[in-house]
Amino acid sequence: MSDHRSALSHPSIWSRLGLAHHNRPGRFTVLLAAILLLLVTQPVFSGHALAQNVATATMSAVLLTALYAFRSARFYFIVALILLIPSIGFRLVMLFTLNETLEMFGAISSCLFLGVTVIALVSRLFSVKSVTLDTIAAAICAYLLMGVSFAYAYAVVELRHPNSFSVQLIHRPVGMAPLLGSLHDLIYYSFVCLTTTGFGDISPISEGARSLSVMESVLGQFYMAILIARLVSLQVAQSMTQER
Repeated sequence: MSDHRSALSHPSIWSRLGLAHHNRPGRFTVLLAAILLLLVTQPVFSGHALAQNVATATMSAVLLTALYAFRSARFYFIVALILLIPSIGFRLVMLFTLNETLEMFGAISSCLFLGVTVIALVSRLFSVKSVTLDTIAAAICAYLLMGVSFAYAYAVVELRHPNSFSVQLIHRPVGMAPLLGSLHDLIYYSFVCLTTTGFGDISPISEGARSLSVMESVLGQFYMAILIARLVSLQVAQSMTQER
């Protein structure tokens, strides 16, 4: 057993995969895996009896791995920890009781937590001096978390002002918290706006929904133009330095 473990941890294994020590999977790669798990399981379990439990488990995993990713950044860690407690707390309470007020506060705290995480990720991307596998994972995490954060913002708008969209995004299945049972639709609309795909099947109607939709579309384009250009320029500079 010990020989098997030592074989897996041997540096040659990583070398065969083309990963140097500084380029091995790290905390942001773990966060990316949690986000992808959330995005994949939402449509798969849509309408299933386990949808609420799966949404709670996967979203809690994203929140906890995001907190873990910034454990060394004291300011962001403290702010995120303060927002994490109500985010997970309200989500767990909603498993046992149906209350739209609790859902509202849960959505607000989750939105703020993810927003702070995105800001922390972007700040890190502007401070790094080289591009590694974990840096790329952090850039993808920031983009995906931006979409999930806006999904919760749309949930707040819909809970506060019903019929803010041309299609009802907050469903109310029997015995299930509306937000937890509708998260996949909110995420779908959010990423349609973030990527400026614009299918047209869902349209914002209220002023709040329209403002958020426009804001997300603009931020998505700015992110792709500025952050990706930053990473490309770092990679070019890094390659030129190595050639010397």
